[in-house]
Amino acid sequence: MSWLVTGDAVVLGLQPAKLPSRALALLIDLVCVWVVYIAISVGLLAATASMDEAASAALAVAMFLLVLVGAPIAVETLSHGRSLGKLACGLRVVRDDGGPIRFRHALVRGAIGVVEILMTFGVVACIASLVSARG
Repeated sequence: MSWLVTGDAVVLGLQPAKLPSRALALLIDLVCVWVVYIAISVGLLAATASMDEAASAALAVAMFLLVLVGAPIAVETLSHGRSLGKLACGLRVVRDDGGPIRFRHALVRGAIGVVEILMTFGVVACIASLVSARG
């Protein structure tokens, strides 16, 4: 149990999530995001069949950014740190003081997460979670 004192001098007993529950939440979130991404891709492919190659490529990049980066940021912001996978596993992303995350927190998490996952496939995040006292 990790003790945390908020700005209002309230002691919170927070337990950091374990790696298996985080991995399961991530797997659920990834499945949901990829299903949405594939469905939108198929729809856009049918709708943009008459467009030239450059316009189709620009639309594909915009769709990639909106669905794989923008949507998770919006979900975490609007649900105060609970995506579908986190909700299913009983997890929530919180700030250091135990409060719910805001847009800027979700934006940093989303931007760094995409870069880190694309570059290291999540290895750095797993190592950081295992060696950190705060999880």
